[in-house]
Amino acid sequence: MLSISWISHELGSYQSLMKDIVFSLFSPSTSTAFSTTTAYENWDDILYKSKRISKLSIKKNEDVKDFTVLDVIERADYPLVDVELLLRLNQPTTSEEDASTTSDITPTPVLARQFFRNQVYRRLTSFMSICGHSLIRFRLETDPSNSIEYLRKGSNVHLIYAHDNDSLLQQQLIIPIFYAINAGGAPPSTVTLRIGWREKPVIALQTAFHVALPRNHRSQLQVLKLDFGFNVSTLSHEEIQHILSQYAPYLYDTRRLQHLVLDLSYSTLHASELETLYSIISNELPGTHRISVYTSESLLKADYVAKQKHTNRVACS
Repeated sequence: MLSISWISHELGSYQSLMKDIVFSLFSPSTSTAFSTTTAYENWDDILYKSKRISKLSIKKNEDVKDFTVLDVIERADYPLVDVELLLRLNQPTTSEEDASTTSDITPTPVLARQFFRNQVYRRLTSFMSICGHSLIRFRLETDPSNSIEYLRKGSNVHLIYAHDNDSLLQQQLIIPIFYAINAGGAPPSTVTLRIGWREKPVIALQTAFHVALPRNHRSQLQVLKLDFGFNVSTLSHEEIQHILSQYAPYLYDTRRLQHLVLDLSYSTLHASELETLYSIISNELPGTHRISVYTSESLLKADYVAKQKHTNRVACS
C-alpha cells in the first residue's frame, strides 16, 4: 500500500473506507479532518479543491501498481513545504513478481526485487525534482532505525544524517533524491551536518556532505558546522584524526568558506590533542579561514579562551 496524507487549508469533511491509496486532509483552523481514497472516483477533485499542501507523507510498504497520486500533485503544481518519505522495501511484493515477468529472461528473486525498487526510486526522485524546490523540511526513512532529515530556512541548511552505510542505496536513491531537491534552489551559505552512525563514520560524514551540498552548491558556502554528537565519545584521537584526514579533501570546493566548526563536545579528547586535528583541516583551507573546535575540555592557554572556559569552546584560527 502506498499511503499518502497531506495537510490542507480546505474546509469541510469527507469520509470513506480506506482502500488502495489513502489520503488524509486536515484543516488547521478548525481541526477538521477528512479523508478520501483512490477507490472514490472523485478523490482527485477533492485534492484539486485544496488550496495548498502543507505536509505530504508517503509511506510505501506493500504493493503499489502505480503512482497516480504523484502525477496529480505534479499537475496541480502545489508548492510542497514538508515531505516525509517512509520506505519499507525489505520484503518482496507481488509487484516485484510482476516486474520479473516483463523480461524475456526470468531474473532471480533478488534481481526482481532490485528491479522493482529501482522503479520506485526513479519515480520518487522524479517527483521530488518537480515538486521539491520549495521544501523547508524533507525526511527520508528507509527503516525505523535509518533516516535522513533535511531542514532549510532561508540560506541555512540543517541535515541530520543517521543512516547505515549502504553504497547501493546511496547511489540509487539517497544522493539522487537529495540532488533533485537541491537542483532548483539557491546554494546555502550556512550548513550544519549532524552525523550519527553505527559503523564507518567516514562514509557517513562523506555521504552527508554530498547529500547536503551538491558540488555546484559548495562554492557559496560560508559556514560549515560538523556535529558528531554523542557517538564521537566512542572514538579515539587516532580514529577522529583518520576521519578528518579522509574528509578534508572534500573541502577543496568550498573556497568561500569563512568558518568551519567541529563539534567534538562529547569526545574524550584533551585540548592538547586538538592541534593535530586543526592541522589536518587547515592544510585544505586558505589561511583566511577560521576553524573552531568544541571539546569537553577547555583550553586555558589564551586569555580570551580562559574567559570562555565554561563554554567548552576551543578556537583555533
